[in-house]
Amino acid sequence: MFSLGLVVCAIFNQGRPLIQANHSSSTYMKQLEVLEEQLHNVLPRVPVPLQEAAVRLLSRDSRQRPTAQLLSLIKYFSDPVVQALQFLDVINMKDPSQKSHFYRNTLKEVLPYIPRKLWFQHVWPSLQQEMKTQEVLAAVLQPIIFLVQECTIEEYENIILPSFRSVFSVPKSIQATVTLLESLHVILEKTPRDDIRAEVLPMLYNAFESTTIQVQSAALVAVTNVAEYLDETAIRRMVLPKTKAVYEKNTGDLKIVLNVLSCVEKTLDRLDKPQIIDEVLPLLWDVRLQDPEVTLRVVNIYRLMLSDKKYGLSVNLMATRVMPSLLPQTVNPSLNLEQFTNLLEVLQEMLDHIDRNQRNKLKLDNLSLPSPERHRPLRHQYSSDNMHVPPFNIPNLRIEQRKTSSAEDMARKNSADSGVLGGWWFGASPSSPDSNFLRVHNAFPNRRLSDNALMMPPKIRIAPSCASSPGGTPGGGGLPIRRHSSIGPQERRGSTVNLSPPTGGSMPNTSSSVPFLLSSSMSSIRSRRPSACLSSSQGSGLLQQLGSGMYQLFSGRS
Repeated sequence: MFSLGLVVCAIFNQGRPLIQANHSSSTYMKQLEVLEEQLHNVLPRVPVPLQEAAVRLLSRDSRQRPTAQLLSLIKYFSDPVVQALQFLDVINMKDPSQKSHFYRNTLKEVLPYIPRKLWFQHVWPSLQQEMKTQEVLAAVLQPIIFLVQECTIEEYENIILPSFRSVFSVPKSIQATVTLLESLHVILEKTPRDDIRAEVLPMLYNAFESTTIQVQSAALVAVTNVAEYLDETAIRRMVLPKTKAVYEKNTGDLKIVLNVLSCVEKTLDRLDKPQIIDEVLPLLWDVRLQDPEVTLRVVNIYRLMLSDKKYGLSVNLMATRVMPSLLPQTVNPSLNLEQFTNLLEVLQEMLDHIDRNQRNKLKLDNLSLPSPERHRPLRHQYSSDNMHVPPFNIPNLRIEQRKTSSAEDMARKNSADSGVLGGWWFGASPSSPDSNFLRVHNAFPNRRLSDNALMMPPKIRIAPSCASSPGGTPGGGGLPIRRHSSIGPQERRGSTVNLSPPTGGSMPNTSSSVPFLLSSSMSSIRSRRPSACLSSSQGSGLLQQLGSGMYQLFSGRS
């Protein structure tokens, strides 16, 4: 043991021993006296778990040195990898419970530290033998799954798969089946396609028929993990009906419900529209949404359906079935902020779909209505009250602000241009610029004439016949008064309507002749309402003001 202590110290002292006597006993005794000092110099290089053992091994008193059996119990020499490999040598002498504990815990933990070469030379033969024992199969599958995950495809197909293939078809315990199903995605990554369809997937479909909840839940998890390996026919005819059956038998089991929703979400894009409407949506409406995790899974499925019309989630279903089931969860106190935000985003997206659809539908309905109901909203929308257009100006017509002048200016202008009215009003040819005013008036024959109707020529001559009219002024006509529609019952204004043609002229007998209409209408008004005549001063002043304003209005046409 003393020599072992010297070897240990030499190993951690870069190969230099503490005593180098060269077969000289005297030199040996001299170096032995300073051994303790040299040991303390080397001791910091020795691993901590081995330092105490090294000190006792190099003690001069042989009674202080540990025995070989006691030294092997030091923690430094208890390497888990070495112990695991030693346990595999005597595994056949252990009982099933010891074997299960070793495979499930010890071997699984030390496999990453065992050299890869020993995996298939020393570890796999033991595992291959234990797969035939049903009592320890569930525990043996733990290190086997690790080997499948870490090995190459060639190593899996040539070394592991020939013996591992039998596990898929033999009867297994519940725990072994659950372990195999939960790790099925690792196995399918390395398994050839033909073996998947012939041996692995039948085991998955049969797991749905199990009466054990653990196996059914593991089958749902397996479908979620290996959905890309399943074809659409298998999902539509096998997976979805079996998933619904599992849900109907375990509606109160939260874990089963969560796994069912995960399975539906994973396989939704492989289902056709009628199957989604007839089978998936009724299942979602039946799920109780009190648990936040369940609500989140359902919301994620609806979000996926909203992303494409192929899933068949119409606006009618949103408004009548989906949103009424989700809206109460907006006040669910169990939801955290993230879950509540996801729920609200999906509800808002549904509202947007309904808004777009209904607006387009109502617009089409309005366009298909018979006239005039079809154009009624359009008339309101495009009426002049709702439109902003630039002002429209009649060609050759210039409108200026009305101004008033004194009576003296009006009399002087009337005396100077006394012969203009007759020749201009009735003598203008259709091609002359003045005919534009007649055409403007003829285009609106029903326009009501008032003191705001700008139809007078720039220079006005007062007919002599008006001088003798009651209420007139010398040289001017006595004009009747008419009440404007926009003036109150007590306000009255004179109207420049009693106009006479030039001497020797005759009044045109046409309905579009303004003087004829005005004179005839004023005659009837004068006969019916004699009390509505202006006094001499009132008629003269008003006529002078109107004539001055009309002159200035059309003065720009010269």
